[in-house]
Amino acid sequence: NREFREQQELLAISTRDALALSDQRYRGGAASYLEVLDSNTRTFAAELGLAQAQLNELLSLVQLYNALGGGWRAAETMGS
Repeated sequence: NREFREQQELLAISTRDALALSDQRYRGGAASYLEVLDSNTRTFAAELGLAQAQLNELLSLVQLYNALGGGWRAAETMGS
């Protein structure tokens, strides 16, 4: 899970860089706004993938913790 999250982080960074480049190209007249929108869509998808990978990594840690006998216990009632 950690390796997958790291790959998703790299993908998110790459798509952010591509978005910035597309925006610069658009502002310089070398690209259409459609290219910027496409880069924006890819960046959003990569960010969602990264968030999902982070969630899965944390859920795996919780499952491991529980499998090893850890967990949360309800507070004991007062007066016991």
